[in-house]
Amino acid sequence: MHFSDFNSCIDYLYSLERVGIKYDLKNIESLCKHLGNPQLKFKSIHIAGTNGKGTVASVLNSIFMEGGYKCGLYTSPHIIDFRERILINGKQIDKQYIIDFTNSIIKLIEKLVPSFFEVTTALAFKYFAEKKVDFAFIEAGLGGRLDSTNIIKPEISIITSISIDHTEYLGDTIEKIAFEKGGIIAENAPVITGRIPDEAMKVIKTQANISDAELINSDKYAKFHNRRIIEKGIGFSIDTKNLKYKSLEFPLNGNYQYINIATAFSALDKLIEAKKADIKEDAVRKGLLNIKKNSGFFGRFDLIHNYPTVVIDVSHNAGGIANLESNLSQLVYNNLFIIFGMMKDKEQELCIRHIEKLEGIIFYTKPDYKRAEEPEVLFSKSRHIERAFITENVIAAKKAAFKKAKPGDLILVTGSFFVVSDFLKCFNSED
Repeated sequence: MHFSDFNSCIDYLYSLERVGIKYDLKNIESLCKHLGNPQLKFKSIHIAGTNGKGTVASVLNSIFMEGGYKCGLYTSPHIIDFRERILINGKQIDKQYIIDFTNSIIKLIEKLVPSFFEVTTALAFKYFAEKKVDFAFIEAGLGGRLDSTNIIKPEISIITSISIDHTEYLGDTIEKIAFEKGGIIAENAPVITGRIPDEAMKVIKTQANISDAELINSDKYAKFHNRRIIEKGIGFSIDTKNLKYKSLEFPLNGNYQYINIATAFSALDKLIEAKKADIKEDAVRKGLLNIKKNSGFFGRFDLIHNYPTVVIDVSHNAGGIANLESNLSQLVYNNLFIIFGMMKDKEQELCIRHIEKLEGIIFYTKPDYKRAEEPEVLFSKSRHIERAFITENVIAAKKAAFKKAKPGDLILVTGSFFVVSDFLKCFNSED
């Protein structure tokens, strides 16, 4: 087998999803050994967590880019284009590189039968090593301890948040999930936590002690002053042990962003303190402002259309969806219409309770993805069927919502990366 065009190559990589999730390190270790262990050839920052890890990775990536460093960013999943997952200095990985890489290891893929994520992770590591990045910001895919990304030797580890998610792989209690997330804690390297529950913090403390890792709780380490809502996002001043910045601006909405910013700035503080990086204040200011351009960052309570207002948000678990209420309170609108779909392996009832609190008309739907739940199943779990509809797919949900929404109303698209992806594809195709 040999690929000469990008579409057939990427279709082949997607076909590896049929293997399912491989929650162990055997295949990624074999792949990377074959490639010369590229994951050890650049400085890395490892980020795990139930929610917020993409934001924290993107903030740090953008600040370091503005500081003059060559930066790799590895996140997942993508929203529109596979190449969103792997960036260097804000630019997506070249199509030809993906083709050449896949062709070079096709025999090994057929021998090992790795998962899609395992091959994608090896691709990212090889790309970052070959292009000689100064820093790579690596987001864990699932959990941490046995996630494919957990073969790097990071300068610092970050655990953004811990709540119930992916219970079939990570366990059904906060303590079990904390143990899996805490598996990214590296020997003698600091670990930064976001706001996490006390029972989770006890587990993380134990793991940090075993690894001789300094533990920094960003909730206490970073202090905000003069928090305010600005025209396009939030404004604030922030102090950490070694850093003080006044009147910063961040172009994303939501009170929960303060937790992510505190986590990112605590990591920045420790990297500067250890002389691993030299970042000036101007780079910090520009890094925050340019996060969308530098990190390809979108889909987090993003307003993409007016009259009616359309907001896309990739929240896909109870923790993320619960934040929507405070975000919506910052917007002015008449009626709310919600396009909502979920994956089968999520806490659907709890998420639906949060969605129903928003008191909007809900269009239950299903993205074009094998793990997507049927809209009839989601509807059956609704307590307010008088304001709920079943739509067979996202295209149908979009048509229904726009038919009902008037110019002063708001359409919210949420519940899954895949719902947002399908919505954007049909929304953009009509522009």
